[in-house]
Amino acid sequence: MREIENFTDDRLNAWCIHCGTTIADVRSNRDHVPTKSFLTKALRELGAEYDRGVGDDWGYLPQVSICQSCNSSFSPDENYLLCVLHAVMAGSLYPDPAKHPEAATILRSNRHVVRDLKQKPDGQLSLFDDLLPFTLYPDMDKIRGVIVKNARGHAYHEIGEPLLEAPDHVAFVPLERLSPEQREAFESAGTDADLAVWPEVGSRMTLNLLDGKAMVGGWIMVEPGRYRYAIDWSGSVTVKTVIWEYLASETRWDR
Repeated sequence: MREIENFTDDRLNAWCIHCGTTIADVRSNRDHVPTKSFLTKALRELGAEYDRGVGDDWGYLPQVSICQSCNSSFSPDENYLLCVLHAVMAGSLYPDPAKHPEAATILRSNRHVVRDLKQKPDGQLSLFDDLLPFTLYPDMDKIRGVIVKNARGHAYHEIGEPLLEAPDHVAFVPLERLSPEQREAFESAGTDADLAVWPEVGSRMTLNLLDGKAMVGGWIMVEPGRYRYAIDWSGSVTVKTVIWEYLASETRWDR
């Protein structure tokens, strides 16, 4: 992605969007939204080069400043969701390294997560490792936390709106489980930009709208096949995401 400078009111950048702590009073750092581990190694390396000031202009990965405490607290659940995604996509908690090298490496390195997934009473127990179709019963609260964290970051990054309160609606489901009508509604953009309430003056989205490079509810591609998101602020603030063209989510804050 190409970086667009944020010109929103500095007063909107004064606190951590997750806990409300004044950023100036605590240690803070940059949080990537989406979580970098959801992206390919090649793109992560491009992003790291850009952050060091030596990369291409298009190597920028979306990021926001939050307090260090919040940033650290999200890591375990982000890692948990990464393991779940790899297991589901590979169809096993012990994937063949030859067929699924990335999944095999991640899951071998996180045996505590694998044990947790196997030990759930309704989980994929040892006796049924070869059960078809492969089924997992992950901790939905952990997944929800990552979805909300990224959604809050997307809204802050694109429209300059800190959403400190809890969302009014959070839903996530595999894309394949949506009916054709639900999929069409999910994929479609919202209100036409010229009819919508404009976002915060100076926000990245405002600049994109002025340049004709965005529309309300239009998809922003971080990496094809890996991660995309969309934001509709014309009524409620609604953030949609798709991870690995598998897991779809919708998070909404009512005004």
